[in-house]
Amino acid sequence: MSNQDENPTNVDQDVFSLQEIIDSEKEQTEIASAVLGASDAQNCSYTQGYVYRQALYCCLTCLNLTKEKKLHGICLACSYECHQNHELVELYTKRNFRCDCGNSKFSAFQCKLEAQKDPVNSLNKYNHNFNGLYCSCDRPYPDPDLSASDTLNNEEMIQCTICEDWFHLKHLNNFNDFKINENDYEDMVCQQCMTLTGFIWYYQELIALKDKSEASLVDVESVSEDCSGCKLERLKKMYARVGDKWCKSESSCFLADGWREALCKCENCQKMYSDLSIEFITKKEDSIKYYEERGKQMDEMNKEEVDEQKLLNNELSKMNRVSQLELLHNLNDFKTDLKEFLADFARNGQVVKRENIEEFFESLNNQRKKRRVQLY
Repeated sequence: MSNQDENPTNVDQDVFSLQEIIDSEKEQTEIASAVLGASDAQNCSYTQGYVYRQALYCCLTCLNLTKEKKLHGICLACSYECHQNHELVELYTKRNFRCDCGNSKFSAFQCKLEAQKDPVNSLNKYNHNFNGLYCSCDRPYPDPDLSASDTLNNEEMIQCTICEDWFHLKHLNNFNDFKINENDYEDMVCQQCMTLTGFIWYYQELIALKDKSEASLVDVESVSEDCSGCKLERLKKMYARVGDKWCKSESSCFLADGWREALCKCENCQKMYSDLSIEFITKKEDSIKYYEERGKQMDEMNKEEVDEQKLLNNELSKMNRVSQLELLHNLNDFKTDLKEFLADFARNGQVVKRENIEEFFESLNNQRKKRRVQLY
């Protein structure tokens, strides 16, 4: 037996099995699909206006070229096309943001995808994330001043659903009081934002607390049915002692699935949300989980389109030139007609029903019959 065998402590412990590497690669791919799947990788999002939620980046290379260091955000497509080989900071997603690439925040730099842009996107909101800094500790991630093995450089950060800043778990006040496994909560609100949205503490049944012994569990829906008027006012009476205690705690808060839909939507509460500039709080589609699921679905659709293209190419290879052109012509007509058909419903805010689809295909078949008659 060699000395190496006799001293197992000398063996490099940073060894990963093949399965661990495969699992890690799969996890990273799934995360990328969730975050990027709902964003366009080829076209600048500027023409879409202030996109409700999209993947964003900050270019530190361009930021450091200007004396003022004007904070900016660029879309996924611009990160690929306009800032290739630049030092980019991934911002994950932000809400209601319009791509800044090439506007007045950049020094003599023009967007390659959309040259005509307003000098400034006045409705964009920026925080220290756009300078590569995060959390209440105001540090980069990973932090170069910490060792690679430091907990803060290895744990995933959590995004506040209100301010959209990212936080280390240990810097979230009272995090140990909550269920913090990914499947146990939908959103997190940091301690600073909870001072703004303290009314959430009165929705005790919506909070992912480990210990709910202080409050009697009440079905929010039954409360809304029994109560005429404001659901929140009713809950404030029911949970006065517990809610008041949490309001004074300066604590962060983890919220269970479905909490947005359960919030009161009476006229007074809607005005409160508006006054606090948090109108998005009741919208299910605002949540990160909703965006990620949409991203995964779109990624799957893109994969299916690739498979369909392979199938189409295979069929085309079996045809003569005339048949190929006729098939491609029919496919393009179908795509154009379908796009126009769906656009009418979208503009009018209507739902597409089964009978509408049947009428569309009937109209399409009639058009094809007319084309055949004209050909002959």
